[in-house]
Amino acid sequence: MQKKSEIILSILFVIFVFVFGILLIAMPDVSFSESENRILAQMPKATLKSVFDGSFEADFETYITDQFPFRDFWVKSNTVVSMSLLNKKDINGVYIADDGYLLEKFENIDQKRLENQITALTKFEGWTDVPVSLAIVPTSLSIYKEKLPAFAPAETETTDEVLSNQKDYIDRFYSSLPESVNTIDLYSVLEAHKDEYIYYRTDHHWTTLAAFYAYEEICKEFGLESANISEFEQVDVSDSFYGTFYSKGNFPVEPDTITRFDYKEPVKYTLSSDGGEVKDTFYNEEYLSKKDKYAYFMSGNPAHMTVNTEAETGKTLVLIKDSYTHCLLPFFVPHYDTIHMIDPRYVNQNLTDYVASLSPDQILIIYNAKTLSDDVNFIKLGYTPRNQVTE
Repeated sequence: MQKKSEIILSILFVIFVFVFGILLIAMPDVSFSESENRILAQMPKATLKSVFDGSFEADFETYITDQFPFRDFWVKSNTVVSMSLLNKKDINGVYIADDGYLLEKFENIDQKRLENQITALTKFEGWTDVPVSLAIVPTSLSIYKEKLPAFAPAETETTDEVLSNQKDYIDRFYSSLPESVNTIDLYSVLEAHKDEYIYYRTDHHWTTLAAFYAYEEICKEFGLESANISEFEQVDVSDSFYGTFYSKGNFPVEPDTITRFDYKEPVKYTLSSDGGEVKDTFYNEEYLSKKDKYAYFMSGNPAHMTVNTEAETGKTLVLIKDSYTHCLLPFFVPHYDTIHMIDPRYVNQNLTDYVASLSPDQILIIYNAKTLSDDVNFIKLGYTPRNQVTE
């Protein structure tokens, strides 16, 4: 009886391999995964070098994994089985937490990178006579630790060797900077509003509501009078947003809602991205029908976006940022004649000279803690300006 069952299982396995082999050959390769929001591996080319050094085999394995028939179904099935039957706490570094939240691990920090970033920002601030402010935003994990599944290690205690706690990370970054750099405490602001919808459940970004609270605090630090929340019309533009955390495992959770804040009495503005077409809106409706719906704000990740307004304040703001800033920037339209939004990842030149050429009155550097801790481009801020280079 046992031998018969083994034969049946072997036959079923051969059939399974044969059928999926045929499907793999017959089905066209997919270049982009909407659910995972990433480019998928294509069939690698075999060369003598790639075969003998093992790179072809590695690339082919990746290709099979990415192009496996009905990949999305198997990814979701693996997630369900792993979480429910195998009791795994996380999938690809993402926890399924209470209230439908997905929370991403905050891993040990590269402390050498942190030191280099602090040095770069210190140098940058030293080269300019314009006020420089830094705001580091905690991620949802740090604010919603109590939502984690039982025994899931969220953030460990900080020691001389290990830095895995976001609050400690932010405090260490701030305390290591010269007093002339203005540091803005957004951690306390967001923690005070943690019972509100301030982070997407399925994505790594904060919501527009959280950005509003940050805007209020930044205005206070800059001596500006912020608009009251009653001065905005809140418009839900999508209720089917599945973000970056969802893409790591096709988790069985409900989608997010994306909301836009519109001034009821708006100041007119135009913007251009990387010197391209001039537009009169921050928002791109086309992305609402795509997977990456957060790109509705600013159409993705421009290297340099310039906003010209009719605010008539005579002031210019430079934002050095990650994508958290995309839903934050519109709040500042009434406060500045010109706003420059710069992403160091895509500006391959001396940032000190680049920012100086924009003649800002205020420089705000704003990143979320996870992105900043991983970023290798932040040190571009430390490049010596041309007029200070000596033979």
